[in-house]
Order: sequence, then C-alpha cells, then structure tokens
Amino acid sequence: MRYALQRIGQLLVVFVVVTFAVLVAMRLGAGGHRELARRMLGGNVTDQQVDEAVRRYHLDSNYLVQYLYWLKGFVTFDLGYSSANSMSVAKLLAPRFWTTALLGIYAIAVGLLLAVPAAVIQAHRRDSWIDRLGNVASFIGFGVPAIVLGIFLQLAFSLHWHLFPAIGDSIYPWQQFGAHVRNFLLPTLTLAIPQAAIYTRLLRADMVATLQRDFVVLASAKGMPTRRILWRHALRNSLLSIVTSVGTSLGGLLGGAVVVETLFDLDGIGSQMVISVLSRDLFTVQACVAFVVFIVVVVNLVVDLSYSLIDPRVRMARALA
Repeated sequence: MRYALQRIGQLLVVFVVVTFAVLVAMRLGAGGHRELARRMLGGNVTDQQVDEAVRRYHLDSNYLVQYLYWLKGFVTFDLGYSSANSMSVAKLLAPRFWTTALLGIYAIAVGLLLAVPAAVIQAHRRDSWIDRLGNVASFIGFGVPAIVLGIFLQLAFSLHWHLFPAIGDSIYPWQQFGAHVRNFLLPTLTLAIPQAAIYTRLLRADMVATLQRDFVVLASAKGMPTRRILWRHALRNSLLSIVTSVGTSLGGLLGGAVVVETLFDLDGIGSQMVISVLSRDLFTVQACVAFVVFIVVVVNLVVDLSYSLIDPRVRMARALA
C-alpha cells in the first residue's frame, strides 16, 4: 500500500509539472492578459467579451492562480470554450477521447497477441529458420514508419482490394460492431505492428535467458511437458520486460496515433490536437495535452502495480522495503 501511494504521488507530480508547463507555454508572448483573452476567443470580439474572458479564466492573475483554477475545471470537466469550434472543449473532446482510447487499447492488445506467441516459438526454436525469419519480420516491423505502413495498408486493402474504407469514421462498438471493426482495423494494425516488433524482440531475449535457468532445466529433466514449461513457467518469469515496454512505449504509441488519426481521418484526440495548434485554440490544446498526460500516468501506474502480480519476488521485496 505504501508503495502504491508513493507511485501515485510521483505520477501526480509528473502530471502537475507537465500540464503547468503547457499552461505557461501557451500564454507566453501574449502581450498582456487582454491580448491573451483576444487570442483565446479568436475572431472579432468586443471589449465586453474580452473583459468577461479575463474575469472567467482569471487571466489577470499569476500563472499559479490560473493553473489552480484550470486544474479545478479539469477535475469538473469545465475545460473552457473552443472558439474555433463554437462549443465547449469538454463537448468537443468527449467523443474524440473514446476514439483515441479505443485505438490505443486495440493497438496494445493486437501487438501482444502477435508478439507473445511469436516470441515463445522463437525462443523455443532458437537459431532455427523460424527464429531467423521472426527476427527479420520484427526488424522490418520496427523499422517501417507508421505513416509508410498506414499508406501501404490503405493502398493494398482499401484502394486495390476494397476490403476496408480508406477513410475511417468514429463508429463505436456499441453502435455498429461490424462497421466499427471495418473502420478501426487498418488504423489498429498500423499502430500494432511496430509495437508487436518491439514486444517480440524483448520477450524473445528474456525467454531465451529464462529457458537456460536451473528451474527450467530441472522441470524438463523431470519430464514436464514442453508446452507447460514454455507457457506456464518460462513465460511468466519473462513478462516483466514486456509489461515495462507497454508502459514506456505508450507515449510513442500516442504520438503515432496523431499520424494514424490524421491519415485515416479519424476524429481523435491526436488529430484534434494538430488542428487546434494550427488554429491557436489554446484551451483545446491544453485539454488535449492534459488528457494524453493523464492516460500515460494512469497506464504507467497500472504497469508498476502489476509487477507484484506477475512476479511474487517483487511483492516480497516491496513488503520488506
């Protein structure tokens, strides 16, 4: 419990530091609080509207006071007003949040489904033609940029074979499941294949080392079935690196989501962030960054806490600390 509270405290500090830095960066060079209000409102605005924005968002206060009011609004989902879209930021981002969240979950899940069996087989058949073929495939998957892979998948499966739409739509599984799969499959594969390549290489290396340890040799000598040794004993003792990789690669995965959402025309947090930066929609940019940081912080917390479930030795070490 103490470790969990420490990790929560550390990750909250990360969230506060990053979001505060974004708030300051978005307000630098505004030339005063009234000019900042005009920039946030956009277009032709009256002096009365400017004064109202200064009062509502406390733009005449120092950065710390502004941040505290913004943080209060973030907790209550009062994220400001998007002048570029003529609606509240919360209403604008609510459906886009689910698009990005589902895309990230699918990419991680598909990446693991591809990587775990491949890594186990490669480690078991180390230095065979299967292992060498898997190494080449993972090297290609890791080396191809997401934008190139996405364009290739579009050309092959959308424009040539007409199996999937070239431009996706944010149709959710609780609306039309079949249409949801058709719209999200290619973007998911675009993100999942490079992740699967990373997971495969890490897990294969750990599995090779684990299969040479004494407890595996003893289990094999006692006649335990190879399948049980691989999937129950060796795999569990090799999972820490791949679980860590899921947490550390999440930032890159969300960065790739910006490219993928733009390429497949999906209305997600990433594509909206690009649009908002170009249109200088400050409240929307700040909310997008905050949501991305929040997702990364929560996932890394879950990854840290899952270590003790995967490996009892971690739980015992934390209990003695």
